Amino acid sequence: MDDPIYRNELLTTLTRYLYSRIEAKQSLFVSLLMRDTKQSLFWGYELFYSGFREETYDFVKDIYNEIYADDNPDMKPFIDNLIDEWYKTSDDSADCNLGSIIYTLSLRNYNLVNFIKDKLQYTVTKDVVDDNTAIPLCFISMTPEHIQPYATKTVSTEKASHLFSRLHLYPAIKIYNNLFDTKMPDEFSTIYHYPLEKWLYSASTSPCWLERIEQHNGIINNESKLVEFPDTNDEIEFCKKWDYEQDEQLLHIRQMSLGNATDKQQTIKQFCKKFKHSIVCKPTKRKIVKK
Repeated sequence: MDDPIYRNELLTTLTRYLYSRIEAKQSLFVSLLMRDTKQSLFWGYELFYSGFREETYDFVKDIYNEIYADDNPDMKPFIDNLIDEWYKTSDDSADCNLGSIIYTLSLRNYNLVNFIKDKLQYTVTKDVVDDNTAIPLCFISMTPEHIQPYATKTVSTEKASHLFSRLHLYPAIKIYNNLFDTKMPDEFSTIYHYPLEKWLYSASTSPCWLERIEQHNGIINNESKLVEFPDTNDEIEFCKKWDYEQDEQLLHIRQMSLGNATDKQQTIKQFCKKFKHSIVCKPTKRKIVKK
């Protein structure tokens, strides 16, 4: 989607654990390329449990179609059936279907030739890798118990800000931001320093945060770009449960979302080398000669 307003919302919308929505999607994609099953599941459910449920299924299906489909045609009915089942299920018992798709994809071969040509404007070939370890062509079926580690964690007797130190979070994969043209706006780098009512406004475009705000009678003021709580008691209760006080978190926790300034951006050459493809050439656009 090329709408700049929509894209900016993707960049600044905060997920349940305060990642950028678009970087969470990017991190899911790269985690699958790395065949990192646990991290792929984390990012998939970070998006899913932030309220972007249909969007997450659509995104995973797009990934399949773009880089997995040619080598894994057997997965199409598997994916379609799991998605259809999820849509038809009225409770959360089929939420594990997303995990089944992601887990299975993480075990399969992929081909980045078309992705790199269409999205990154380079012509590449896939390397022939002499690998004696055969990738099993199996289908993984997860159960609700399997995805419990990815459920949203809450506090009961302590402050919400204590939660982050106990969570197994992953740092957003930002080293391909330049390559993927993911240009984070300046305000995202300072969003952790904003007062509650201001950073919460960015979070309010995420369904899970909107629900939390509404449950505590918060009001989203689009003119001032703030979230206001007319009743002080409502605000106090909200803060107990959901104010992570991110500005007070340890540096390594803040860097999960904001990134580490010392991490270098990777080039197309490094990207291709890591994921076993070789650059042939960079396509040049044909010049249109007017007669």
